[in-house]
Amino acid sequence: MVTVISAQKIKPFDRPPTFLKSLLTKLSGILLAMALYGLVIYLPWEPAQRYFLGHPVAIAATFLFCIAAMTLLTKWLAVQKQHRFCASISDEFLSPRADGSSAIGTDVAQLCRNWQGSLADLPGYARHSRLVERLGELLDRQIRRGNARHLADDLREVSGRDADDAHDSLQLVRIIVWAIPMLGFLGTVIGITQTLGGLDFSDGTAAVDRLKSGLYVAFDTTALGLVLSVIAIFLQFPVEQSEQRLLGHIDRRCGELLAAHLPDSHSDTATQAIAALCDGVLAAVQTSLSTQAELWRNTIDGAHQHWQSIVATTGSELTAAISTAVERSLTPALANHATELTRAQTRGVETLDQHWLQWKDAADENAKRMLSQQQSMLQQTELLAHCNAQTTQLEILQQSLHQNLQALQAVNVNVDHSLRAAAGAEGMADAIRTLARAMDVLRHQLPYPVRSRDAIPSDSLHSRRVA
Repeated sequence: MVTVISAQKIKPFDRPPTFLKSLLTKLSGILLAMALYGLVIYLPWEPAQRYFLGHPVAIAATFLFCIAAMTLLTKWLAVQKQHRFCASISDEFLSPRADGSSAIGTDVAQLCRNWQGSLADLPGYARHSRLVERLGELLDRQIRRGNARHLADDLREVSGRDADDAHDSLQLVRIIVWAIPMLGFLGTVIGITQTLGGLDFSDGTAAVDRLKSGLYVAFDTTALGLVLSVIAIFLQFPVEQSEQRLLGHIDRRCGELLAAHLPDSHSDTATQAIAALCDGVLAAVQTSLSTQAELWRNTIDGAHQHWQSIVATTGSELTAAISTAVERSLTPALANHATELTRAQTRGVETLDQHWLQWKDAADENAKRMLSQQQSMLQQTELLAHCNAQTTQLEILQQSLHQNLQALQAVNVNVDHSLRAAAGAEGMADAIRTLARAMDVLRHQLPYPVRSRDAIPSDSLHSRRVA
């Protein structure tokens, strides 16, 4: 009875329930998120407030990330604690006690009970280590069977179960890693929908500014979700690697201890038993690692395909929504613009008609003025021609007068000569006759006075010139 009670001391149900630990972890993540938002609110850093407080979806993604981060931190601390426990417990403390009542090599059940009693006497931190718990569970299975024939199968089964439990313990983290970018895309769709619904293109510059600010807020949620998801993935990887190393260390030590102290009825020698046990443990570890790698690969591929489908669907919906909103918003503005253009065109045509009439009137007036000026120039030309003719006639008269003056001078000379030569009556008579001939010559030589060109016939003028 004492042995059974001592064996129960190393059972895992001595620890707090898993549900309570998970609840405490989630509460710690919520408190971490609240502390983070307290820093964001009270510290005047614009990028942090823009990305973490820009949209309610960003706040939800941040809370989920903090829960995942706290879960990973708790897991990592627990794994490191188990590493320290395993390193601090030597194989001598885990070996069965050597007393006279033990029938080592003949009674496997009794040997396992004594071994459990020695494990129950270990310190408290050692009893709650996963190495001692694994060893106690394997010993309990051998006690129920009464032999160690299926020890290798038990090692593989327990190793695979612990690997599956380790994988399932981070299932919430995987869900959060997948959900955070989905929340980012959801925030983008909601932000763009609200932005396009409130657009007003009556003021083009203000509408573009509102569109840009709305798109900034919408795409910030996607950026935050992707960044938090990548950070969570990189935090998850070392935690899983550390736990895999811990499980591999536990599998190796449990296999070595059980193979060294428990007989195997199906083995001819102890060396073959150890070799078979080690091969089983190695196969179990390899199977666990391959299973973990395959599950991780499938999870990543599924998340990647889902992200691509979401991105494609979101892009098409976003394009259709933007096209519809822009068409709805621009149609009234284009109609008003067309109306204004028609009015402006009508006003321009009227203005051009008025300018054309004014230019036509001015051109008519200029033509009339030019015609009158041309007629005046024609009259002046005629006057100039008439003046030229008068000038020619005046020159002819001047030449005739000059000739008459020369003739008169000749007559005067003859008269003087006659007067000087006359000395008596005969001389006087000759002078009178000479004067009479001179007067007759002058009467024939001097022309009639001319008043106008038209008053003297051309024939008489020509006959006088000839005379």
